[in-house]
Amino acid sequence: FYYRHCTISFIMAAATTTRITKLFNCRYPIVLPGMSWISTPELVAAVSEAGGVGILATGPLNSTETRQSIQKIRSLTDKPFGIGATLLMPGASENAKVALEEQVPIINVSLGKAEWVAEGLSQYGGRLLATVTNAKHAQAALDTGADAFMVTGHEAAAHGGNVTS
Repeated sequence: FYYRHCTISFIMAAATTTRITKLFNCRYPIVLPGMSWISTPELVAAVSEAGGVGILATGPLNSTETRQSIQKIRSLTDKPFGIGATLLMPGASENAKVALEEQVPIINVSLGKAEWVAEGLSQYGGRLLATVTNAKHAQAALDTGADAFMVTGHEAAAHGGNVTS
């Protein structure tokens, strides 16, 4: 799949079956995290179209831009994708609400209470991907209803504190 000046392709072998591919209904257990200014609608769609799962970065977006970005992704692919919401950041809850209204298949949350997101996702069969840095956060995410974890360390924009990945 062509993305700007590079070609994104995974080896087009038979689909790999893992718990992640089953959960996210994708071909390969590869997830593009929602990196601000990088995980744009075009890149998200390219990764999803190639068999992985792209996660849209909503940190720099307001709710209108998030809705437009979701619609843009859907115009580029019919494959599963997600959005990221760092819940303690300004505008993140509004962006997650838009994702729920748009019935985005996967919502990746971090740094906040996500019970309401899990509840909204359950209304249409969506999946909650929780970014965690330690066992305590992982247990809290499970208690919230997380379907899967994205585990990270301080290399990911310092979200992991002193933990390395």
